[in-house]
Amino acid sequence: MGAFSAVRDGQYYLQPDDASYAAAREALNGWDPTNGAIYFWNPNTATDGWVYTRTVIKAIGNHVFAV
Repeated sequence: MGAFSAVRDGQYYLQPDDASYAAAREALNGWDPTNGAIYFWNPNTATDGWVYTRTVIKAIGNHVFAV
């Protein structure tokens, strides 16, 4: 539960700003700061043990990214 916290906490409904559009354009052009990760979580708040079986490949801020 909580895999889509951006919906639950209302972030989903925020209006995108210029930085959001710039980030989307960069992603569409192939920029991937996660180096191909398909999972991410905050290890300070994640409670599901399954996620810790994934191989972490990068950390950005409070989140880790994994395959």
